[in-house]
Amino acid sequence: MKRLFLYVLALGLFAPLFTSCIIDLGPNGALGDYDEETTSFTLSDFDRLNMGSAFIINVTQGSTFSITARGDDDDLDDLEVYTRSGTLYARYRNNRLRRHQTRFTITMPTLREVVFMGASKSDVSGFRGLNTLDIDLSGASKGNFSVQADRLNVNLSGASKAQFSGNGNSLRADVSGASELESFNYSFANAVLDVSGASHVYVTATNSLDVTASGASKVRYRGNPTLQQRVTGASKVERD
Repeated sequence: MKRLFLYVLALGLFAPLFTSCIIDLGPNGALGDYDEETTSFTLSDFDRLNMGSAFIINVTQGSTFSITARGDDDDLDDLEVYTRSGTLYARYRNNRLRRHQTRFTITMPTLREVVFMGASKSDVSGFRGLNTLDIDLSGASKGNFSVQADRLNVNLSGASKAQFSGNGNSLRADVSGASELESFNYSFANAVLDVSGASHVYVTATNSLDVTASGASKVRYRGNPTLQQRVTGASKVERD
């Protein structure tokens, strides 16, 4: 009986502490209250993007410039969005873990370079007749690209993933750190690949394919290109 009394007494004393530790979860299990707002940025004259902080990014080609961000009001207040030397930058001033997802919608006439980092998720579409497009994804970022560029330069690292559809003349890709490039639906005449760190590449090439693969990486290809390969370790280059 004495033990039961002490147990009930302990519950009474510590119950307020337990209730005070209840965490308010917003949408998608995010921490804290979620008060959605949308804000616009009147910036123009950029053809490059540099963005991070786990943003969700939608980019389309259009005749004018347009930038909107939708998310929690506190997060939007903390955004730093600006242009410098033809590049649009977007990031948070303070890196705190309490972030809800912030969604960017961007329209721009042309695109020359994309740098997305920090577990960002992106969709880039509608761009046609590009001369050269440089794409850099890092930090477990994911991107879908439906574009048409004569030359495509791709750098993937840190378990990032990129998927391509369209067509162009040449691909040069550096894929490392368990990353993945999926471009069966993007036809290239020529492709040069440097693949390492257990990464995977899926490519279509019609004229030539040059592959350097190491660290248990894997390359699968479609088409009938002239193949040059330098493979070490448990890496493989195989026709699909």
